[in-house]
Amino acid sequence: MPQTKVLIINYNNGPDTISCIRSLASLADIGIILLDNASDDDSVLQIEKYLGEDDISYEATSVTGLNDRGITNARVLFVRSTVNLGFAGGNNILLRYMMTCGDSEYAWLLNNDAIVDETALCALITKMEEDTGVAFVGSVILDFYHRNLVQCCGVKYYKYFGVSKLLMKNVDWSRVDKNTLQLPEADFQHGASLLVRMSALDTIGLMDERYFLYFEEHDWQWTARDRGFRNVLATASIVYHKGSVSTNNKKHLFFYYYNKSAIFFARKHSSFSVRLLATILLIGITLVRAKFYYKSVWWGLKGIADGYTIKGDT
Repeated sequence: MPQTKVLIINYNNGPDTISCIRSLASLADIGIILLDNASDDDSVLQIEKYLGEDDISYEATSVTGLNDRGITNARVLFVRSTVNLGFAGGNNILLRYMMTCGDSEYAWLLNNDAIVDETALCALITKMEEDTGVAFVGSVILDFYHRNLVQCCGVKYYKYFGVSKLLMKNVDWSRVDKNTLQLPEADFQHGASLLVRMSALDTIGLMDERYFLYFEEHDWQWTARDRGFRNVLATASIVYHKGSVSTNNKKHLFFYYYNKSAIFFARKHSSFSVRLLATILLIGITLVRAKFYYKSVWWGLKGIADGYTIKGDT
């Protein structure tokens, strides 16, 4: 199996991160690079206790220390950040380290609230190696709590509405004929499980860190498409995902970060008239999705406004 590193970001969710690492135990030939994104709970202590008690070889370092570190033979490289870098910033730190080391063909971005099937990575790599023009391969994302229900089989973007849709959501995967499956055309693969071709990053670059949550992997794959690379789904790769734990029980934050990122994405990739229409329709969509609940609506509208304040070239 080609050399692969699994990249996991933890934020205030030690138990799920531990479960994720435990599900990778059967994959003996891979290394794990774990970044704690400035958790303010006892995540770090929980994770270090688990690694020690389970006799998993690991090395700990800071983000600053990572810059001077060479290739490690430890099963887990545990990186601690003193600031929350978001999904894009956190993964970019780890990807830069991998690019410096130059010892891996692939990076597997995996959400810390995901549990992998034992053949998930092999299926991703098999699909990737069918075509050198593919830079990203996604998994079939099934619901952790309802194991046959699809969360996502790729993502479709609707530019006039400024929103994306998870394809085949809530379909019973056990009843799908995999031999005759005709997948809807996807614009992106879901970032909960995303295999990345490291050599393609010299052309594509890393994720735009102006995104904090949502749309960052969409933007990345859109850029890749513009530079001649493709993304595909590996239907044999199965990952079970718990959901958006980063905004769990804080629904207003979902509306804020989603809308902020959606507007910024539209600014980068759509004409003025399209993003103006998307802004208007996103306001309406927010009202409907939030069921006119004041707090969620207010934060959703603030996200739309703040999406226009993000600076830099678009």
